[in-house]
Amino acid sequence: MKRILVVCTTGMGDALWGTPAIKALKQARPEAEIDIMVQPSWKALFEDNPNIHKIFSYEPLWTKQLLLAFKLLLRKYDCSLLFHVNKDFRRMIPLIRCNNIWAHQKFSWIAPDKTLIFEGRVHGIRRRLEVIKKIGFPSDSSAMEIFLTDRDRKTAQEFLKEKGIGDIPFVYVNMGASLAHKRWPSERFSEVTRRILETGNNAVVLGGGPEEADIIDDVCSKFSERVISVYDRPIRANSALIEKARLMITTDTGPMHIGLALKTPMVALFGPTHPDESGPYQIDASLCKVIQSIKDGIPLCETRPPDMNYFEPISVEDVWEQASALLS
Repeated sequence: MKRILVVCTTGMGDALWGTPAIKALKQARPEAEIDIMVQPSWKALFEDNPNIHKIFSYEPLWTKQLLLAFKLLLRKYDCSLLFHVNKDFRRMIPLIRCNNIWAHQKFSWIAPDKTLIFEGRVHGIRRRLEVIKKIGFPSDSSAMEIFLTDRDRKTAQEFLKEKGIGDIPFVYVNMGASLAHKRWPSERFSEVTRRILETGNNAVVLGGGPEEADIIDDVCSKFSERVISVYDRPIRANSALIEKARLMITTDTGPMHIGLALKTPMVALFGPTHPDESGPYQIDASLCKVIQSIKDGIPLCETRPPDMNYFEPISVEDVWEQASALLS
């Protein structure tokens, strides 16, 4: 195969889960051109990746897909791999010049014999590796990858110095989540932040998205020094901070996968999702401590009770026990 298109038009983690398979493809076919299609928001995470030839931005609105359609028509592929897409991707299928399309999601517009079906809980990375295995490629890669540059790291260091924490070791505390019931309570983030500050000469970087600005600023305001917020930083700039962190504390969100890809020591909290499907994959347990939200002996991801914060059962003590062990 000389040209392969990898498609992931959904979340950040969904997109990063494809990088081990992309690496395996490139190792098996160094001469192949591997293109990838992702949301514009995640495009920066794939820049400077030596295994990727072209990066296409996918916009769900059809009016914004006209330029993408033109670019696709200029390229012919030996194989297209739908690593994760929404139903609206159906209208793009006729625009891809390729008759060999594989997927692991069941759609009426993908041939059943080109769709992998899995039983039970299977990690997203494993699903993508099984897809490339079906087309004759090895699947022994497992680590996600983000390729930061020296310039990215220098910019991060300059930012920290500007904010007054310079070379102080810091913990990256990710408060972000797509929905409120998927977010650990902010008062518990405050308490963990306090304990971090009291343990040696540590600083805290509070991360999240612009939609969490109010709660992040509220936590930040409780401390007079060594706590900064970065919800307004570009994704690649945030990645460089996550890589530099002594420890990351996060729920199962996109930044968690950035931390896993950059091998940052981590305490990862799981509520409505299961770590076997979206957690650390073949990562040394000493680098990532997983805490699952459990009530009455049953993980909440199994019962999925309505109108409940899935992280309510995870206490400050639960998190601090694991965080302090990693910090020590």
